[in-house]
Amino acid sequence: MISCKGTSEEELIGDWQKRTGLPRGPRGFAATFVIGNKGYVISGHNGTNVLRREVFAFDHTVGEHTDKMGEWSQLNSLPTEVPARYQAVGFSVNGKGYMGTGWAYIDTDDDKVMRDFWQYDPDTDSWTEVAPLPADAEARRGAIAFSLFEGGKEYGYVGCGYTGDPDREYLKDFWRFDPDDVTDGMIGKWTPIRYRCEKRAGGAVFVIDNKAYICNGENPQKTNDFWVFDPNAIENEWEKRRQMANVNPDEDYDDDYGSLSRAFGVAYVVWVEERGQFRGHIVGGNTNGSSNWEYDHNPANEDGDLWVQRTSFYNNITKQSREGMISFSFPNSGRAFVGLGRQGGTYYDDLWEFIPLIDDYIYDDY
Repeated sequence: MISCKGTSEEELIGDWQKRTGLPRGPRGFAATFVIGNKGYVISGHNGTNVLRREVFAFDHTVGEHTDKMGEWSQLNSLPTEVPARYQAVGFSVNGKGYMGTGWAYIDTDDDKVMRDFWQYDPDTDSWTEVAPLPADAEARRGAIAFSLFEGGKEYGYVGCGYTGDPDREYLKDFWRFDPDDVTDGMIGKWTPIRYRCEKRAGGAVFVIDNKAYICNGENPQKTNDFWVFDPNAIENEWEKRRQMANVNPDEDYDDDYGSLSRAFGVAYVVWVEERGQFRGHIVGGNTNGSSNWEYDHNPANEDGDLWVQRTSFYNNITKQSREGMISFSFPNSGRAFVGLGRQGGTYYDDLWEFIPLIDDYIYDDY
């Protein structure tokens, strides 16, 4: 008897290669930022009633292309006066990292959403309190954050998210952080900026060519709007791109867009040598969480402003949906890594690198 097994998944392009996992246990909904060749993981949840305080850095330049590639180092934990948390955000500006907002267990009877922010200095391995979100900005969790250069100067940006339970409110305000402004000894100043997108929590963002591409999330329904933010645009700094859903019955480009919507997934950017450009990706989430989609950000290209499905996220030999994962994108090397997170009540500590435009299963890495 002869049989064959074929699935559409095997036709998708791209390979997930396993790298060194996070030491000291699994983690989900952690905050992250990238400085140089290192990605940083701060706080997070591991399924217990005690949130994590540890801080780790992943150096992707250490080792060869094996499952032991990359090296983690444990850094100083968050100071005791900083509440451990999950669903916080992080960004980096001028060689320093920033972490804030999120959901903390203040005590057993009082969980709290946060508006505080803290600066990490990799030269001294130390944390310093900086200006919190202003009083007229709601404390929040599940926000999005990124950094961009505006007028030749780098700023951090934080926005969206939702407030705490039971009176959950989805937010659409956005704030710019200037770390060079010091008032009364407190580092940083927050300035509101216009935001045209829908309210969302658990959204995703990737940055290419100093523009932020914002998508996904829920409010509480899944959002499908897609916007590009260019802080240096003379007019119309927010540009709307095609919706991430099958909303055009007379056109076929979006016929396969059914699995694009999600919340609490991650975005990453990887260099595609054969295309000569960076491509944005989304993967993970509480819906469609295994599917992995690639976006061509240049509308002038033949496939510009379109999403193409790539090899789904794997754990061992099976597709796996996870939410609350982390991602690191390294523009200098063009490489990207995704991992951790949870599926149901199970949390993970593994880390995977996505290699574009090669057939899956080339490497025996499962």
